Amino acid sequence: MISIRNMHKTYTDNSAKQAVFENVSYEFNSQGVYSIVGSSGSGKTTFLNLISGLDAFEKGSIEIDGRNLDTLSVEAKSTLRKAEFGFGYQFHYLLENLTIHENCLAACHGQDNSHITSILKKLGIYHIKDKFPSKVSGGEKQRASIARALSKKPRILILDEPTGNLDQENSLIVQDFLLNYASENKSLVIYATHDIAFAKRADKSLNIVERSIVEK
Repeated sequence: MISIRNMHKTYTDNSAKQAVFENVSYEFNSQGVYSIVGSSGSGKTTFLNLISGLDAFEKGSIEIDGRNLDTLSVEAKSTLRKAEFGFGYQFHYLLENLTIHENCLAACHGQDNSHITSILKKLGIYHIKDKFPSKVSGGEKQRASIARALSKKPRILILDEPTGNLDQENSLIVQDFLLNYASENKSLVIYATHDIAFAKRADKSLNIVERSIVEK
């Protein structure tokens, strides 16, 4: 589903170029769970942004179902993300003027939303569904962000440190839920994490080493 070939990515800082990825090639299957690990600053978040078309690269290609991101317009990339992707970040990015439940409804874009209640219950946050983000804890916001990402049942789920703000009990709840979601919905789930134990639970774990991707 996601094919990366000879991809290069650099950043320019004060006229000096810094290579983030060099000649990276990798194939993600259309379903399954992949973890991304690497030291701080290695490029985990950048990698997630690249494969979802949120960031640009200089050389090579990234294809989603045969569609080359480099040839798509900004509008076409946005349409692709809306149709295929769900996103969850360490910072929640919830809409503060909507309740938790309304945030999830908004993500459905008019599609069937009957499953949202089940998602909220499985993530242990159904009791806060009518509260605004400012009235819940950081860990609850993070779980709400994941619930919102899953509300439209995306084929591709991209998560950046999805358990970063959670205690061990709630971290395991989220981990189990995400792994079950991928299996039950035959979806592709890709998450970056510092939690090595969580990383090992994926079908495949990818390590960012020396500006490249190594399958562990």
